[in-house]
Amino acid sequence: MMRASAAACQLLRAGGSSKVLPVTWGLPGFARPLPCTQLLPLCPHTRGLHAGDDSLQNSLPEVKHFRESTLPHPLKAKPHQQCEEAPSVSLMMNRIWSQHEIDVRLRNLHQHKPETPSDHVMHVLMSSLYRAFNWVTGFKPENTPVRAVEWRLIVLESFAGVPGFMAAMFRHFRSLRSLQRDHGWIHTLLEEAENERMHLLICMKMFKANFVTRLLVLAAQVCMTPFLAAIYVVHPRAVHRFVGYLEETACLTYANIIHQVETPGTALHKAWADLPAPALAKTYWKLHEDAMWVDCLKCMFADESNHRDVNHTFATMATDDPNPFVEKHQEDAVHAWRLEQQRCTTDVGFPPSNKKTLWPR
Repeated sequence: MMRASAAACQLLRAGGSSKVLPVTWGLPGFARPLPCTQLLPLCPHTRGLHAGDDSLQNSLPEVKHFRESTLPHPLKAKPHQQCEEAPSVSLMMNRIWSQHEIDVRLRNLHQHKPETPSDHVMHVLMSSLYRAFNWVTGFKPENTPVRAVEWRLIVLESFAGVPGFMAAMFRHFRSLRSLQRDHGWIHTLLEEAENERMHLLICMKMFKANFVTRLLVLAAQVCMTPFLAAIYVVHPRAVHRFVGYLEETACLTYANIIHQVETPGTALHKAWADLPAPALAKTYWKLHEDAMWVDCLKCMFADESNHRDVNHTFATMATDDPNPFVEKHQEDAVHAWRLEQQRCTTDVGFPPSNKKTLWPR
């Protein structure tokens, strides 16, 4: 039977020195040190040997939890305390774009023409929201104020990450209820939501959100999420068509911003032309060390154009049709993995003389 014994520090006076006998507990022959929290306070002399002059007071020194102190996390475990961005995106095998792919998409700003009654309803709704959004954020196609673009990108990306996750949730529950496979839709929808969230986090590395911006983000989620969820229950195709139109406006926005950043004399050119890309963006899109902020904007544009095409495709399919983008996800994952293993980067923002180091896709 376990016998616990605990003794206070026994002070042995020998040659004017003090020694502390180890306090043990447990079975005979298998004694273990007693936890320090169960010991009586040490004598002043002993405390001085271990904790310095401050512990020579009669009372024990005050101990604060690290969360209540100004010191950093003892294990450096908080994400904002990690200097290396790679661990944050090591599991995200997103699409890695080349400069040629981005240039082709910038020249082809495809816009879908409504065909069915639900298409027309979603197109009118999106057009109305787009004009209202331009008015609220102060966005204009020529010489846009920098602050207006910052507002727009934060609100746009915070809302764009909602429909994909919401649709994936409904399809996940549907698969559980029907006891049947989803045929790959959930992965694509979650990848879209995660990609939009990464856009937002990268933007937050470049500029901050004030109270008004945060209020707009909250209002967009509170108002639009229940609305889209109600429609998705009744008519999923209409929601995918709506998201397709939403991504079309996002493509127009990014293409316009890129043009202004690359055009001397504009406010965006003055503010953003010489800004380097944040480390998170370089890791996420496998960009070169010399990549600039405008290269990040180009990658965001390419991602939005991909979401546009995916949702317009889903809007033409039945809910039990197999996902046609599964193989593309596999190819993207292989491409990103090889770039990572070979420590190569994409050619977006890359000096032309160094493009030979790329792994060909």
